[in-house]
Amino acid sequence: MNNKQLIPTNEIKEEFEAILVENDSIAQCVIHLKNGTIKNKQRLDTRYDEFALDTVNNEFCFSLKDKNSINFHRINLQTFSQINAVTLNLYNYFSSEELKDESYYSKLIYLNHQYLLYFITKREMNYGHPFYQCIFLVDTSTGEIKQLNPLLPNGDNLLRLDTSKNIYLSNHNHFLLLKTGRIRPFEKQSMYKNVDIENPYHDHLESIYLMKVSSLIDQQNFNNATLISLLNYSGASEKLQYENNILSYVVSDFTNNTKELIKHDLLIGDVSKFQDDQLIRDYLNYDFEILPNYYHYISKLSKQDKADTFNLIDDELSFNVKLDKIS
Repeated sequence: MNNKQLIPTNEIKEEFEAILVENDSIAQCVIHLKNGTIKNKQRLDTRYDEFALDTVNNEFCFSLKDKNSINFHRINLQTFSQINAVTLNLYNYFSSEELKDESYYSKLIYLNHQYLLYFITKREMNYGHPFYQCIFLVDTSTGEIKQLNPLLPNGDNLLRLDTSKNIYLSNHNHFLLLKTGRIRPFEKQSMYKNVDIENPYHDHLESIYLMKVSSLIDQQNFNNATLISLLNYSGASEKLQYENNILSYVVSDFTNNTKELIKHDLLIGDVSKFQDDQLIRDYLNYDFEILPNYYHYISKLSKQDKADTFNLIDDELSFNVKLDKIS
């Protein structure tokens, strides 16, 4: 992936603002697509490992490993001031043997102005074991870090986390969307053909949950997470999306060779299901058939000679953009 990533902080149009993350810096920028230019407003020279942007609260957070500890930082996007919030000492949670290896995998999730969730593992991927080893709730105001029990109400384990997303409903309720099962639908369908029903492969379970962020912080566990969908080895979900109070995704049933588009109205609690093949194809192919309204700028820029290429990330869409830097 291009190491110059642009993450928009407002609507993408002819001129918009974005965070530019590079190998050794984080900058607040103004992009002018018509002119094909990028200008830094403010910049921090720092490395980062994981980052989380929340445009609702105008904050950018990142984690950075330093020897055998993880430092968590917050940036207020209005002042662009950096705060070294708290340090996680890995010696308290991993063996000396595990710490000999410098490599690790992690995920940072923004919760609110005070709290972050942090997932980490120091071991290599191991068949039969969850991907992550630990989940931490990081209080960036007090510096307190608490390791959370990863168990979910249906017996699933959040150490098997695949994707997550902050969801803000129109009534201002704030939820965290969590999906387990780190396996793609086509992989799962291929494995289903040879599955041992009495002993299915270890990562067969897929759970989709919603949990009130306030409940997670108050209780400091996942006991009150609400199950939205549960799939075993004979089915898979794909293209999980949220827009205007509606959570949507497609479920494949391998046994009957069918697909179903499911839409949850999270505001009123209604669930709609659609079996129409064309509707499902349109939903799955939306990114390819309907280009965003700013694409004509990107198309023109791709044909011009520009100094630098940036990776513009717009939710699930990603485009290479050629821009000239303005000092």
